[in-house]
This record gives sequence, C-alpha cells and structure tokens, in this order.
Amino acid sequence: MLRKVKYFLTSYNVNEISEITDRPIYCLIYRVIQLFISIYIILLICESKWYLKTDPPIPGAVRLTLREPNNFTKPSYCAESSSTSIPPSCADEKLPCVYWGAKEIQYPIEETGVAFFTTRASVTKYPRKTCNILASTPKEACIINNNTHSKSVMNDSFIADIENYTVMIEHSIASIDGRFLLKNRLMNGQLLTADDKNVIKSWSANDEVQTADRKNDGDILTMKTILDAAGANLSACSSAPGANKSANESNRSSGIIVVIVIYYEYSQNPFPISLFINNVYNYKYKPRIIVDAGYKITEATSNIYDGSYTIKERHGIRFVFNQHGEIRSFSWTALILNVTASLYLYKVVSLIMDFSIRHRVDIWIKQCCMKIYRWCKRNFHMDDNDENEVEVIPLMSNDNEFWGRSEFVNTAAIRV
Repeated sequence: MLRKVKYFLTSYNVNEISEITDRPIYCLIYRVIQLFISIYIILLICESKWYLKTDPPIPGAVRLTLREPNNFTKPSYCAESSSTSIPPSCADEKLPCVYWGAKEIQYPIEETGVAFFTTRASVTKYPRKTCNILASTPKEACIINNNTHSKSVMNDSFIADIENYTVMIEHSIASIDGRFLLKNRLMNGQLLTADDKNVIKSWSANDEVQTADRKNDGDILTMKTILDAAGANLSACSSAPGANKSANESNRSSGIIVVIVIYYEYSQNPFPISLFINNVYNYKYKPRIIVDAGYKITEATSNIYDGSYTIKERHGIRFVFNQHGEIRSFSWTALILNVTASLYLYKVVSLIMDFSIRHRVDIWIKQCCMKIYRWCKRNFHMDDNDENEVEVIPLMSNDNEFWGRSEFVNTAAIRV
C-alpha cells in the first residue's frame, strides 16, 4: 500500500507525441480546419469586441425644462363655458381653457429623473382662519375636508396648446470606475417610436454645422413629438381606474404616465484598433405609455398669517426616465479570458483527430464509400445493359493469394 502511495506521489504521466506522416490528406484537412478556426477567432475578436469589458452605466441627472410656444392658438378642445352634457366621444370632450406659462404648468419645477406637466387643473381657495398651520393643540388641528367652506377660484379647465410646448432634456451618465463622464450633447442621440423600428429625430455630436438643438445644453422636442413617439393621444379615451368612463373622459382630463428609457451604447477602442473601428457614443430615447394609468397631483399652499388655504388639483402628463445600457472599455483581462476560452476549439479538433486516427475511422469511411460506389456502379451498369448480361470476374495474382491478401489486381468484362 505504501509503495502505491509513493508511486502516486513521485510519478507523473506524460502523453506520448507521435508524428503521423502516412495520412497526408487527413493531416491537410486538419490544418485547413485549424486555419478556419484561427480566422473565426480573429473575426470574433474584432467584430464582437472581445477586448472590451462591459459594465452598466451609473445613472446621472435627467433634467427637463419646459418652454411655452411663441404664438398661442385656440385648440378644438377649448370651450367658452363648462357643459353638463356628456360628450358624444372622448375626442369631443371640451372644457374652458387657460393659458399658463411654463413655470406654472411644470410642477414641481426642479426634479431629477421625473417631470410632471399639467393638462387639466382647478383651483379652490379656503377663507381666512380655515387652517392654522401653526396649530399646537388638538382643537386647532389643520384639517380640511369636504365640509370645510371653500370658494372655487377656477373650475376645471384645460391647459391650452399643451402639445405645442417644447421640452429640453438634459442627461448624463458615468462609468463604474469613474473614468468616463458623458453628457448627452457629447453623444449621438435618437428618438425612437414605441416599437423601436423608426427614428423620429436624431442628434449628432460631430455635426460641423451645429443645429439649433445642439447649441443648447439638451435635446429639444415638442410635447406632441414625445407623445406621438410613445403612442399616446391626449384626446383618446382614458382607461385609468379613476377615470369617468361613462362620461367619456379623455387622457387629457385624467392624465397619463409615460416611461422613457434612455439606452446608452459606449465603446472606446484602443489604439491602433480605433483607426479601423470607430468608437461608439450613442443613446436612444425609447418612450412607452403605461396603459390603465392616470396621474394627479394636489398642490396645497397655506398662508401662515391669515390661515387661508389654496388647493390646486392638477391632472397631466407624468414623465419617468430610466437610464440603462452598457459602457465598454478595453481590458487585458477580458481579452485573455475570451481568447483562452476560444483556443479550446483547437483542443476539440485535436481530440476528434486522435480518436479517428486511433480507430482508423478514415479507412472505415473510405471502405464504406468504395462499397457504395461499387454497388451503384453495378446496379446502374445492369440497368443500362438489361439485354446483354455482363459478368465481372476478378483475377487474382498467385502471389497475393499465397500471402492471404485480397488486393484487387484486374477485372475483365466477359460478354456471354
């Protein structure tokens, strides 16, 4: 037992290397396969960029700024006064309209990653001494309910021309290691449709003639362009749970939620690969509307001096931004791991070659092919000469018969 243990600890097995020279065709095929594998690995390294490591981006800030149109118009959904009758369709829903500035429509003004724009609003004011914001006893608690006396300052009204307001979007990302920090104006951008098939608008960071958008810090889009890209229609019927479907309430009245995914693609190739393969600095806006969802915000303002209270009920468009994508940078570790893994293809081919040579698979395949060839030749020959039968007699030499070899020497066709 000890001898076996000693032998195991002090011995090492080495695979024997044999040189095969009597299979030229077989070895040539092996070299050709090796050549194709080498070309395949090189193409994968260049095309799939195996020399780059992939990391998710670190989301930065996404900020939206709203601007009113230069010239206001009176849309078809604006009415002179409120109506108590039910509209025949959601597109025919009409309310009185008000013309608000950008700062009044966007609430709250400073938010990161989200934004809300009012499409319908009402204002209610509660008189003096309604609510003591500095209440210090239970009896003085500041509670406002339906029984509290109030005065309507503005009935339900639509915000006129909301589709023609423009939005400027600014956003940025960073890499995990902090080496890359990019803003949208330094990258190429695209606004895609909801199905990701069509490009509605694009921006280029390398335009020699800068467009009006690129002179600004962000991407400028009209509200209608964003809504059309998301497949949203403010005049369509609302499917939100709180919407009054029997009264044909529209999305303009109940509000909607639009999720905008910003997908980044950043790849920086090292020199000299960058001379042949361009670096990639792209982002894409992918807007989607959330079905069966409305949005409402209540803005409450109190006057601590006289106890009056003002409440604005806001319904509108809620934009929610999500930043995703991939940042790819050069890494020796990624390159070595990918190349090492691909080299196992050579080992697989070598194992197949060793097995086939050891078990003489090539000779077996050759014999099978010869049998098939002779069978086909014999059958086709008999079909072509069915009137004249031909008998094929093999002639064997005496020397071959003496040594027991069945080598085929000659054949003669004897016509009977």
